Amino acid sequence: LSQFVLEKDKSVIGLFADSVVTDHDGNLFDACSYSSVAAIMTSKIPKWEIKDDKPVMVEGEVSDAPITTIPISITMGRIGEFIIIDPNLDEWECLDARITITTNSDGNIVALQKGGSAGFTFDQLVKCSELSISAGPKIREIIKQATQSTL
Repeated sequence: LSQFVLEKDKSVIGLFADSVVTDHDGNLFDACSYSSVAAIMTSKIPKWEIKDDKPVMVEGEVSDAPITTIPISITMGRIGEFIIIDPNLDEWECLDARITITTNSDGNIVALQKGGSAGFTFDQLVKCSELSISAGPKIREIIKQATQSTL
């Protein structure tokens, strides 16, 4: 992240990714996550220089965003004892609990969010973690192909 620092303890480059949803069939978490990751992977960052102790943008010079890993979220839901991966809208409305697990390119879990009023057993959490870790590389490859990334 040091590539985003313009002046230590003063200013940084910020990246924002907004999603506008016009329609959906459930599981907006992953859809918005994948589109944001693809947008950031293909973004260009203006070059900055420090002149007179202030950051100044260099006109016409850009570089790729310094992305070193591709985070992939996998959302699963629980209905009774059943775990559903990527629930559609009908399934979403029946969920007892939801969990979104994000892994990085090394297969490490880097984020986790649970939703819904019910919970998961320890064994269900382990299964969901395994599913997220195993599905991540497949989706990561699709995003890499779509963005023509060499990460």
